[in-house]
Amino acid sequence: MVVPLSAMKLLPVILALGCLPLAAQSTAFTLPTATPASSNNLPFGGGIGHYQQWYSAAELQSGVTGPKRLVQVEFLSNGGTQVATTLDLELAVGHGFGSGPTGIFANSFAEPAQIVLPRRTVNLVTGAAGAPVVTLPFATQFTWDGVSPLVLDLRIFGNGRANQPFNYDFRAAVGTGLGKTTRLYTLGNAAATSATSVQQGWGLFTRFTLRDGVNLPFGSGCPGEGGFVPVATALSLAQPNSQWTHQLTQAPPQRLAAWVLGSSRTNWNGLPLPLDLGIYAQAAGCSLLVDPVHTVFTTAIGGSAGAGIATVTVPLPPVTAMVGLSVYTQWLVADPLALNGVLAASNGNWHIVSQVGG
Repeated sequence: MVVPLSAMKLLPVILALGCLPLAAQSTAFTLPTATPASSNNLPFGGGIGHYQQWYSAAELQSGVTGPKRLVQVEFLSNGGTQVATTLDLELAVGHGFGSGPTGIFANSFAEPAQIVLPRRTVNLVTGAAGAPVVTLPFATQFTWDGVSPLVLDLRIFGNGRANQPFNYDFRAAVGTGLGKTTRLYTLGNAAATSATSVQQGWGLFTRFTLRDGVNLPFGSGCPGEGGFVPVATALSLAQPNSQWTHQLTQAPPQRLAAWVLGSSRTNWNGLPLPLDLGIYAQAAGCSLLVDPVHTVFTTAIGGSAGAGIATVTVPLPPVTAMVGLSVYTQWLVADPLALNGVLAASNGNWHIVSQVGG
């Protein structure tokens, strides 16, 4: 069931959550912070190959307070030798491990990598020292969680110089970024699964562009009828003057469902969150993940266990002071056929309000 809300009804609730000053629309910063800069041609001047670069969480946090949406990366010239050409490549991004990568490319990621730029031809241009010469705007944005290292995975399938290696002075850390960057690569094979070289402290200087506004799942739900755990998803970013849609899936069907909006995921009236609902509501195995500042009731529709769906659409008012505000949501579903005989619950979602236009 879809439940629309009145923007005027929701406005005082949003404002009561504590609006912040208007946040910057985007953040651009360059890593690593290592000095001095040196020149290196890998991976773009190395011909065909598979290349990864790991950036520590501390390095990322030195430039931005997360979470954020990563929308573009650029690689910089170091002056000197430059050759304009084309590059045939693919870029994937994912969260990494604090210990850094090993020699197996797939094992560098804490969860499956996301292809943010499917295979295509891009331009390698020339430029003054410090200028971007490879610019990769993402086809699919990546949400950085604000606390994890980041891994860029580049597959180079060819170039406009007969797919051969060539000299180009990219701005690089060459043994000076210890604890900040690590690179691993295999030349000659874009499909390589393991690296022939792993070098700590090495890597290209990278200019990241990140934007405000995220939907980031957190916490765990608890099962309802049939053992299915409900899943909460935001179908759009929260942004001023927009329709903000939330969906519940895998819910028990034909049950009362409550969408809960809160301002905290750590505290509710002096009680720490997550709150054990086995103690407070006889719902063993379930936790309240957000403080219930505002609740909307609806009914999950569907015909079988785990097939229940509910949707709530929230019209956000045209108040730009909301940008950068964090709010938290969760679904609770009344279910006498749940394992605890009381209710099922979804994961939580952390939402940071985006600027208009995303």
